[in-house]
Amino acid sequence: MKVKVFEINKSGLDPLSVEMEEKLQGWLDNNVGIEIINISQSQHLRENTVFVTVFFKDS
Repeated sequence: MKVKVFEINKSGLDPLSVEMEEKLQGWLDNNVGIEIINISQSQHLRENTVFVTVFFKDS
């Protein structure tokens, strides 16, 4: 099992959820053949930062 952690900061006018989706989808598109086991999300004390942790296996 492997772990990938994303620190996603709201940087533009788009909502944070849109930035999260774009970053995660880009990573998934570049890593074909992985099996996601679990994903967790936590918000930092600063309201514009979210950490997303992806647990996965290489297929």
